Amino acid sequence: MEKSVSMVIDCPQCKGKAVLTESIIEIPLFGKSLFSNLRCNKCNFNLNDVSSDSEKEPFRFSAKISSEKDLTVKIVKSSTSTVKIPELGIRIEPAPASQGYFTNIEGLLNKIDESISVFAFSEEEKDAKNLRKKLLQKIQEAKNAKFPFTVIVEDPFGNGALLGKKVKKEKLSEKEVFELKTRMNFLEH
Repeated sequence: MEKSVSMVIDCPQCKGKAVLTESIIEIPLFGKSLFSNLRCNKCNFNLNDVSSDSEKEPFRFSAKISSEKDLTVKIVKSSTSTVKIPELGIRIEPAPASQGYFTNIEGLLNKIDESISVFAFSEEEKDAKNLRKKLLQKIQEAKNAKFPFTVIVEDPFGNGALLGKKVKKEKLSEKEVFELKTRMNFLEH
């Protein structure tokens, strides 16, 4: 059962009127979660997040993706989650405008593809252009399960997870939690 509430607040970007909608949704294998969306029609600001509705331990989730079926492993990525795909050299860390979402591995790869595709390079930056082209090709191969790769989600607040039969779950040590970036780290500088 989904419960939602909406309210009008000041947009953090333009100070216009923005609508904050929060919904509590049950995610199988994860539990009740709070989905938040802040949207401003004046400046098109949009921010999404997902978090557990209860306190959870800091965990690392990992899954080896080696077939098209594995691309259906679900990911809960909160604004405090770090996501890694070592074989692609990808590391997504929290930042002040980090977005949260609930999708599968294929959806994650699509989001990464979209993010990388928007970078514009000048003619002098041919090396960077070539690196982007190679990475986008590798992401396309990953979306087609052409090679095995690992997806890792770490969250110091337990708000992120991978969900599926092949997923390994291990508690993060205090040292590992301390070393993870959180949104708060960026606000302190």
